[in-house]
Amino acid sequence: MAHAAGTGLMHIAILNQDFPPETGAGPARITELGREWIARGHQVTVITGFPNRKLPGQPDGVIPPPYRGRLWMHETLDGLSVHRSWLYASPRRAFAHTLINYLSFAGTSLVNALAGVPRPDVLIASGPPYFQQFSGALAALARGVPLVLETRDLWPDYVAEMGIIRHPLGLRAMFATERWLLRRADASVVVTESFKRRLVEKGVAEASITVIPNGVDTSRYYPSEEANPLGALPGEGPLVGYLGTFGAGQGLSAALEAVRLLHDAGTPVRLCLVGDGADRAALEADLHARPIPGVSLHRPIPRDATRALYNACDVVLVPHAALPVLGDTVPSKIFEVMACARPLVAALKGEGARIVERSGGGVLATPGDPASIAAGIARVLAMPDAERRTMGAAGRAFATREYDRRALAERYLDVLGRLVR
Repeated sequence: MAHAAGTGLMHIAILNQDFPPETGAGPARITELGREWIARGHQVTVITGFPNRKLPGQPDGVIPPPYRGRLWMHETLDGLSVHRSWLYASPRRAFAHTLINYLSFAGTSLVNALAGVPRPDVLIASGPPYFQQFSGALAALARGVPLVLETRDLWPDYVAEMGIIRHPLGLRAMFATERWLLRRADASVVVTESFKRRLVEKGVAEASITVIPNGVDTSRYYPSEEANPLGALPGEGPLVGYLGTFGAGQGLSAALEAVRLLHDAGTPVRLCLVGDGADRAALEADLHARPIPGVSLHRPIPRDATRALYNACDVVLVPHAALPVLGDTVPSKIFEVMACARPLVAALKGEGARIVERSGGGVLATPGDPASIAAGIARVLAMPDAERRTMGAAGRAFATREYDRRALAERYLDVLGRLVR
């Protein structure tokens, strides 16, 4: 149903490859913002692919029933009109297969955005990767609607720094595409102040950039006494939890080494790593070669179960690898952990570290440094119960005050409304 002109209500389209039942920061952001916009009377259309990554209980690269074997599909989830299109999915981890996955969705999503959905009032092209943002930009241009370029990660910079693409021609093409997208956008939305500074350095007008950080729905994330969704876990000692991507950017090998150091020092802890990603096989091989008592790896769990997992942990670990580019990023899970009033050990630098420090909801460690991570965990566990509860309460108060998703959704609507008027 299109909204009548003059009502102040908008038809908002969002193009992003990942969407529930896939888990992660991007799907959570889109779903929670979309729910808030619908509650205010707006219409929200999501242009996305068939789920194949970060799915609860299954490996990456497999499209589950009832999505398998289809080219197109429309469904309604939480009031959002979801239009899905085919993409190439493979369990192989090689970058070539990942690239084909991205490019295939970029192609089919463009067709979907042009012919499969009603004309929106505004189109948000979210990323990374920016292949899908390129499709969104072309669709917005063809349909004559304003384009919002949403940057949730500095993907070209990250890919270059990680050495994923090394060929000079590939790097030049990548950054040239980024420059075209930034020039084409009617407005840019980023998730951190650091990203805003980087875009200004790339030549984007500061007035056209709005920071809408990731946040948390505090009505869904709160302290609770729910059972651990993973059930009984092996080992003895307090439970340290990690939930998220197993990738090069998280540096989870340092977390394993930190737990080894704690065991060697006579401080046994349990560690559960919940998620999936390119580093899973390496982590499994490490644990097979050098087992650690009480350490377990688990596939992703449904988003509805993440609150219970956080609350089952004595400490939640949020690590980054020791990569300079990651100093500009803020892991969205810190807000969910804070909202659950659980103490954090955050191996972060830059903006993420400053947020954790300002919140009072956790302690900092050095990214990629097992000794520092071990010391952070030991510090929290050595606190009296009352001090840990005070730390958790400070984190929840901070997340509620500054990162509640409802207030962020309203701020986003202001940006969209200025473009549509």
